[in-house]
Amino acid sequence: MSLDVSGDAERARGYFERLAPDYDRAFRGHGKGLLNAAVNRWFRGPTFAQRMRVLEEVFADLGLAGKSVLDLGCGSGQVAVLAALGGARVHAVDLAPSMLAIAREAAARAGVVEAVTFQEADIASVPLPAADVTLLVGVIEYYRDFDGLIGRAAAVTRQTLVIAHTTRVAYRMVLRKLLARAQRLNLYYHPLPAVAAAAARRGFTLRAEHRRHAFSVLVFDRA
Repeated sequence: MSLDVSGDAERARGYFERLAPDYDRAFRGHGKGLLNAAVNRWFRGPTFAQRMRVLEEVFADLGLAGKSVLDLGCGSGQVAVLAALGGARVHAVDLAPSMLAIAREAAARAGVVEAVTFQEADIASVPLPAADVTLLVGVIEYYRDFDGLIGRAAAVTRQTLVIAHTTRVAYRMVLRKLLARAQRLNLYYHPLPAVAAAAARRGFTLRAEHRRHAFSVLVFDRA
């Protein structure tokens, strides 16, 4: 089943095509231009680094060796590479070609090219392969129909569903909304209880919740 989110997907594709080089710089706290450098150093960079540390703990707890992982909205590939380094076979999907180009380079540098398959597609409409573990990391905030997107992910997940979503922090919400409006990007701050309820309706129980200042990582097991 595909979702009626074409406007969201088109705006997200255009945004991440433009942002791709700077998005990758954000993981190092760098940026092109004063505004991007400031945002990356004080907001994106620290948030991305902390989120990667949490995901590293989550992946270690799950024990990914020998498992299949579906990374939906893989972006520049850091999470897909992390899962592959943990011994997983990863299928990573994203709608922005420029982000995927960076992701393929990241996989090559990490020596996990054979463990990761990258696909250019919209995760809201493309047929999804089944996987032991499915990841939605920093993705549902770009789709109004987050419930339907979680439903698509849950339908192909055999064991564990991992969702990382932005926490509602007032000043960060205002800043990101202003930046999104300037970039013609649709951005949604879905309530975490509603996100958890969407997974529960698909037969998943909350295994762990990792709350941080700017984001939360929810780990669900199929009941």
